[in-house]
Amino acid sequence: MSDFLNILPSDLYPEELWIRVLLTCLVTFVVNLPFGYMRGKFRKLSFWWFFFIHLPVPLIILIRKFFGLSLTWGLAPFLIGSFFLGQFVGRKIYAKYPLKSSKKPD
Repeated sequence: MSDFLNILPSDLYPEELWIRVLLTCLVTFVVNLPFGYMRGKFRKLSFWWFFFIHLPVPLIILIRKFFGLSLTWGLAPFLIGSFFLGQFVGRKIYAKYPLKSSKKPD
């Protein structure tokens, strides 16, 4: 399994640790925006609400592996914070600009 994650040459991502952490957090935030937006129309603690919270988790793991970061106690607060900040901002965007119904008036 680790060979699958190491197929990309290491020169595709920056060498500096802080840049890799920053990019990972930014990508985590951006990836979670649409999931937070989609979660906005569902009742809290419903099946779909949980579904849209947990759906991006495998993507975030792959993004973290792509940037060559392992999950440590020092990195976890940044990743978890950017994950839930993206969900929160996506939900707030939905509150301000909800999806319009695609039904045409008769």
